[in-house]
Amino acid sequence: MNDIALGITHITDWQGYDHMLYLLALVARYDLRHAGKAALLATAFTVGHSLTLAVASLDLFRVPGNWVEFLIPVTILVTALWSLRSGEGSAQTRRRTYAMAAVFGLIHGLGFSSFFRISRDETAGFIGGLFRFNLGVEIGQLVIVAVLLAMASLLRAAKVSERDQQLFVCGGAVFLSLVMALERLPW
Repeated sequence: MNDIALGITHITDWQGYDHMLYLLALVARYDLRHAGKAALLATAFTVGHSLTLAVASLDLFRVPGNWVEFLIPVTILVTALWSLRSGEGSAQTRRRTYAMAAVFGLIHGLGFSSFFRISRDETAGFIGGLFRFNLGVEIGQLVIVAVLLAMASLLRAAKVSERDQQLFVCGGAVFLSLVMALERLPW
């Protein structure tokens, strides 16, 4: 399987639902009218996980897997709570949200790194393979975000308010991420 397809497959695999749940919490308030903002958030997340994916894949440092698996639902929890708290807000709030997505992408990249090391095409160069894998992840994320935004637009057409959507999505993400974090306690 080529690296682009590998990236798409990895991010859209239901066994990796925690990454999808993170994206859902990240774009909880949006619908298709906000596709550009949602795509920028997904891209900020990709930039973050691309950096740690590169460093971790080169085996420059390692974080114990049990801590990474615990921190991933913590990022979902914090993002869902942030999404509940922050409205569309000021430009400063939006910048903070993009920065948070990039920083939390660093943690998620650690989760991707072992999969990438095991699965990547060894005949391709490391940099090219890493770029193609991340491109595949980004394509997969944008597809997931587009589906989520389309579903949100259907809810809006059914007269569900933005705030009700946000409360439902973030409430579910808080609950699920708390359960995941408790199941993955590293101590």
